[in-house]
Amino acid sequence: MIVRWLREVSQTELQQGYLEACQVAADHQAGRWLVDSRRRAEPDAQMVDWLAQEYLPALKPAIHNLPIHLACLVATTWRPSTSPATPLAALAQTVSDIEQDYQISLFGDEGAAMAWLQEQP
Repeated sequence: MIVRWLREVSQTELQQGYLEACQVAADHQAGRWLVDSRRRAEPDAQMVDWLAQEYLPALKPAIHNLPIHLACLVATTWRPSTSPATPLAALAQTVSDIEQDYQISLFGDEGAAMAWLQEQP
């Protein structure tokens, strides 16, 4: 499944987009997502918390406990230590996949992201 933001969005719009994506994923039992946040540049600690504490824990049961693999597409010029991170990119840098029911990987290339998703069980 591909989730793509084409412009900077508010926290409310971002949450609404993620909730709609969850519904589509539940309808189609989609556990592999490409989340394109290349056009988003604003970090948001509240969104990181919301994703980690509320959204992602609710996503797994919504798709009948399928493994969740999120390929987060970031701008090729983005660098973790020098650039602000989108909420999902920030989460990918701070959360251990072993402790969670999902895997998040960061990519600057859409082809590499899609290849990684296709390799996942």
